[in-house]
Amino acid sequence: MKNLLKLLPALLIILVAGAVSAYWLSHKPRAERAPVKAVLPLVDVLQPKAADFQTTIEVMGNVIASQSVNLTPRISGMVIGIGANFIEGGLLKEGEQLVELDPTDFLLAIKQSENDLAKARYNLQVEQGQQAIVRREFQLLGQDLKAQEQDLVLRKPHLQAAQAAVAAAEASLKQAHLNLERTKPVAPFNAIITTRNANLGAWMSAFSTGTPLAKLVGTDTFWVNVSVPVDKLRWIKIPGINSQQGSPVKISYETGWGKDVYRDGVVKRLQAELEPEGRMAKLIIEIDDPLVLKAANKKLPPLMLGTYVRVDIPGTVLKDAIELPDAIVHDGQYLWLLTPEQTLDIHPIQPLWHDHGNIYLSKAQLPEGAKVIISDLSAPVQGMALRTAAAHD
Repeated sequence: MKNLLKLLPALLIILVAGAVSAYWLSHKPRAERAPVKAVLPLVDVLQPKAADFQTTIEVMGNVIASQSVNLTPRISGMVIGIGANFIEGGLLKEGEQLVELDPTDFLLAIKQSENDLAKARYNLQVEQGQQAIVRREFQLLGQDLKAQEQDLVLRKPHLQAAQAAVAAAEASLKQAHLNLERTKPVAPFNAIITTRNANLGAWMSAFSTGTPLAKLVGTDTFWVNVSVPVDKLRWIKIPGINSQQGSPVKISYETGWGKDVYRDGVVKRLQAELEPEGRMAKLIIEIDDPLVLKAANKKLPPLMLGTYVRVDIPGTVLKDAIELPDAIVHDGQYLWLLTPEQTLDIHPIQPLWHDHGNIYLSKAQLPEGAKVIISDLSAPVQGMALRTAAAHD
């Protein structure tokens, strides 16, 4: 009995603990099951507006001469004088003398030609006198002769020979004067000398193997040779192709001129062949007074040959066009639109123009009031439900 009494408290504690545990195990809290809600993808949208956009084709090109010539003298001779501007970099006006060749031989040729002409005219006068004599004698004879015999009797061949001799002597004298004029070769157009080969005492030859006096480059205009993608040509006004007047252009050279400084030019011609490397079309851009020789252009920067410049060619204005970032175009031909029912519409497009990371569409390609999705979707499916931040709020 004593042992049972000693164990009784322990047994009571065990029984109470077991009863409490059994109660909590049978009455533990349970979370109520909530209905599952679908989470729709959250997207951002923009609503573009139509406007007019000026297209611009940006290209690069080299400045080249529009007019150049290796000036070779038309007669041979020794250089005895040099013009004041006959130096590399010298500016010449049309008709300005470059050098002077020794005229001695040509002055003598003029004297000889004048003597030959005087003799030919004397012989003609003598023959004309003979003509008067034989005509009078023929009339006195009163004989009928055949036409050929009559010409011989009247010395017509002799008269024609004398007249021909005078004409030849006159031509020879004229040629002698021309050769004398050619001892002072002049610039055929307004030019700058890029290469000079003649010096005092040098012998200049008129033959094809001779050395030219100088290489001249015209200063009235320069050309810029640029390469343009073939698909951009339809946006440009090209004389003789799709317009009477070429597109005006802006020519800039930031390295030499600084920012926001440019020269005006105009599209001159389309060359007939494509570049062999990039299959690009080649345009000629013309710039007036490149060396700013005219007083009206003195504040403009000069444009030198060989300069690599940028040319901005304005194209056709896009009427009622929509501008969108190129990054939101998918596979190059689709936009994601949010429909009024808050669903996805994978909409096909045909961009009219690409420029500086943007695309341009005609207004008719998008529905009225279209909302373009600019967010990314991991698995886009036509017609899938979406939500926007505004609708979520």
